[in-house]
Amino acid sequence: MGAMPQALVLCGGFGTRLQSVYSEGPKSLVPIAGRPLLSYGLEWLRSEGIGRVVLCTGYRHGQIKALYPEGEGDPEIRYSVEEEPLGTGGAVKKAEGAIDGDCFFVLNGDSFLDVALDEMLAFHKRSGAVATIATVEVPSAARYGSVALDGAGRVVSFLEKTERVGAGPQMSQTINGGLYVLDRSVLQLIPGATKVSIEKEVFPALIGKGIYGFKSRGYFIDVGVPEDLERAQTELPEHFAR
Repeated sequence: MGAMPQALVLCGGFGTRLQSVYSEGPKSLVPIAGRPLLSYGLEWLRSEGIGRVVLCTGYRHGQIKALYPEGEGDPEIRYSVEEEPLGTGGAVKKAEGAIDGDCFFVLNGDSFLDVALDEMLAFHKRSGAVATIATVEVPSAARYGSVALDGAGRVVSFLEKTERVGAGPQMSQTINGGLYVLDRSVLQLIPGATKVSIEKEVFPALIGKGIYGFKSRGYFIDVGVPEDLERAQTELPEHFAR
């Protein structure tokens, strides 16, 4: 398949829900067993064959740059810096000038989903998708919202976490795992210099126009709330020690 596309890592979050336990820097630098969370993600990307990464930063971006200098590292680090918060979609659009090639990966810097990126990329190309979301099963989708797929893997609907359906077996447990493959054409759908949510605005607009879900059964953790941050202190190092 040749060289892997580059990856954009969304690192601009404030970490509002973590303020009671961590307020020293951006959420992507929260310590996990003595290492910044971001270091686990970069290690994983390297192991998956990613050679180039764009860190999409904003809040306290200087702290990230001090730890991961631009033009250095494996994978090689580049930066896109938001002066004002632009949301997940706006952050991707802001990085447009740093994106090479006709498709690229995007991942959240405050969660981790272990996916075979070469398989996900092959699925994306084979299906003719313009956007592919890695999905994962969780015991309860209420905190995240859920994704419904048809038999071919096409996304047919999103249910936001604020929209409640009756509890029981009919409630979808498939969620967006915070990891995507996007064709460059998706950037044309995102206005520049505007706050845009890729999850709430861009992806719903692509339903019926080539947005697919790639089902993953890999390890998943989101450190956005204190209880999961505590769980990550043991689980994430154990996963990387395998």
